[in-house]
Amino acid sequence: MVQHTLSHTVVLEVSADDIWEVSKQLDEILPALEPEYFTKSTFIEGFPGEPGSIRLVKPGPVVPHAGEWKERLDFFDEESKSSRFTIIGGDPRYNNVTSVIKCVASGKSSTEVTWTCTYEPVGDAPAPEHMKEGVVKVLKTLEKAVKSRQTLTHTETFDASPDAVWKAVHNLDNIVPKYLPDVFESATNISGQYYGKPGGIRIVKFGPALPMAGEVWERLDFSDDATKTMGVSLLKGDPRYPYLKTIKVVGPGAVEGTADAVWTVTYIAAGNAGPPESHKHMYMQVCKVIGAELKANPEAYA
Repeated sequence: MVQHTLSHTVVLEVSADDIWEVSKQLDEILPALEPEYFTKSTFIEGFPGEPGSIRLVKPGPVVPHAGEWKERLDFFDEESKSSRFTIIGGDPRYNNVTSVIKCVASGKSSTEVTWTCTYEPVGDAPAPEHMKEGVVKVLKTLEKAVKSRQTLTHTETFDASPDAVWKAVHNLDNIVPKYLPDVFESATNISGQYYGKPGGIRIVKFGPALPMAGEVWERLDFSDDATKTMGVSLLKGDPRYPYLKTIKVVGPGAVEGTADAVWTVTYIAAGNAGPPESHKHMYMQVCKVIGAELKANPEAYA
């Protein structure tokens, strides 16, 4: 069969960095913001952003040709802000369908996103304009998501040095279950080393004190020992917040010998969820545990 190409460029009124960042959470964002178009998107093999991973997409009732299909991620490049995936199954009128998405800044708060699809039509099938329309809907939904992001901040002060607090943060998987066994049951790495190379993913299971919490998946976005800064994304586990990213910064407190830990969460709320106060409360509990551990075992963190 002869291979055909269909391409389309959309200009979004948000920065390239922002649209690329929220695109990493599209599997949670799309069903939350546009359930009529996107019923479900979930990974059945591998993890988000991992080449070779496969996700199952179930479109909503208003989407034409709305059978489910699978997508295999072929590459995902942070530097060029581009990705390529191959359709597995899906619309029987087309074979060997691949799509490339590339984000290019066209201004401080403007981005050109180009979608290029290669495909082989079966018989006299027309160009897959419905695929182009679907991509435009996805991009416009992500643009709306960027514009709807909000932040919540909280600061905790410790009677310890920033170095000691930072060491304790890296030992949380051992500390928290010891002090709060009914709240935190376990934290298990499932991809990479969570406190090591960025991109590590872990599953946090909550205990019987939080029967409705279940478990959450978290990805370490970055961790910098020099600035004592860490970024973590919630991949799934709380449907109220399809996008929730926290940044923790540990630095000197106002009083000598103390440290301030500043927690800032950027989030998108689904429906009328409101600010993630429950996540802030959880952070406050964790900080109390860190304080207790530093007081009980100061030599371990000197």
